[in-house]
Amino acid sequence: MNGGILRTYCKGVRIASDEHLGYAYDEFARGNRTRKEFADFFAVPKADMVAWARDMVGRRRLDLPPITYFTRIEPTNGKERLIGRASAKQQFLDYVCITALQELFEAKVGYHQCASVKGKGQKHARRYIQRWVRDPESRYYVKLDVNKYYPSIDRAVLFAMLERDVRNPDLVWLIESLIETHRVGLNIGSYLSQYLANYYLSGAYAYAYSLSRVRKGRRGRPSTREALVDHVLTYMDDWLVMGHDKANLKSAVRKIARYLRDVLHVTVKPWKVCRVDCEPVDMCGFVFRKDRTTIRAGIFRRARRAILRANRTRCLTPHIAARIVSYWGYFKVTACRSFRDRHGLGALVATCRRVISASAREIGGIHEEGAFLGAARAADVPLA
Repeated sequence: MNGGILRTYCKGVRIASDEHLGYAYDEFARGNRTRKEFADFFAVPKADMVAWARDMVGRRRLDLPPITYFTRIEPTNGKERLIGRASAKQQFLDYVCITALQELFEAKVGYHQCASVKGKGQKHARRYIQRWVRDPESRYYVKLDVNKYYPSIDRAVLFAMLERDVRNPDLVWLIESLIETHRVGLNIGSYLSQYLANYYLSGAYAYAYSLSRVRKGRRGRPSTREALVDHVLTYMDDWLVMGHDKANLKSAVRKIARYLRDVLHVTVKPWKVCRVDCEPVDMCGFVFRKDRTTIRAGIFRRARRAILRANRTRCLTPHIAARIVSYWGYFKVTACRSFRDRHGLGALVATCRRVISASAREIGGIHEEGAFLGAARAADVPLA
C-alpha cells in the first residue's frame, strides 16, 4: 500500500507482442524440445506458433485440446493424486503467463515460500530449516498440511486476487481462461498451477509473520510488542511454523488456520505443537534433528534399492543412471558418510553422469559418426 493506493503489477507487459511470445516460446523449448510428446509442436515453425498465440489473444478465444487425466499413487506415502496432462500448446501458453507474471511473483511471494520459485526449492528449504532447528532459541514447531490443496483452491478468490493485483486485461483473461480448462481448482501437473498455488498462499504467509501480541511491562517498564512466531516456511502446501513460546505459537497457528478457512476457503489437517528436541522435523524429504540431518525413511529405502541394483548390474542404462544422480542430492548433504563410502556412491555417481552425458549427446544428434559410436558404447558403461 502506497499513499492509500493499492499497487498493481504487469502493466507494461504486452503478452501478444512478438517479443514476449518469442521469449516465452524459447523458455518453453528449453528442456522440452527433445521430448517425444512435443515432437508435433516443435515441428511447426516458431513464427507460426507465435502467430497462433497472438491471434488467439486478439480474438479472446481459446482453441485447445482437452486435458487428459490419470491417477498416480505416490510411492513414498501411498497418496492418490489426479494428474492432468495438458497439450503442448496449452503448456506453451502457461509459459506465456508465467513469464509475464514475474513482477507480481517477486513482489507478492514470500522469501520462505519454497517450491516452483527459482532458487527457492528443496535446497533453500533444507538450509533454513536446518539452521532454525539447530538454533537454541527454537523450541517448538507446528507442521500444517492443507487438505487436498490444488483441488480445493477457490477459483473465485484466486480470480479476485489476480484482478486486484494485475493491471493487464489480456493477461488476466488468458490466465482465467486457462484455469477454467482445469477440472476442479488448479490442475496438478500444470506449470502455471505451481506458481499460482504459491501466490494464492502469499497473503496467509504475510499474515502469519504479522501476528503479534502486546506484553505488558512490569515494575514501571513500558509495554512491548512481540511476534507470535519466529519462523514460517512453506513448501507448497506444507507449512512449518516455529517459535520459542508454546502459548504464542499455538495462538498463531489457530489464527493462521482460521485465515486459511475464512479467507482462502481451504482447510488444514489436525495439528499439534511439538518440541524440537523431542520430535524431529520431517519436511521436504529430510528429517531434521538438533545434531544431524538425515533422509526420510521412505526415500532412503527406495534410494538404497536403486543403488544396490546399480552396483549389481554389469551395465548402466540412462534411466537407472538418472535415478542414481537424482538421489545423490540427498546423500551429499546428510549424515550418510558411512553408507556413501561402503557402497562407493561417489564413484557410482560419476559413472552415472558419464552415462547421462553420452545419452544426451546421442539424442541431441550433435555428434559426428565416430562420436556417435563412442556414445553408443558409453551408454552401457561396465561397472567392473
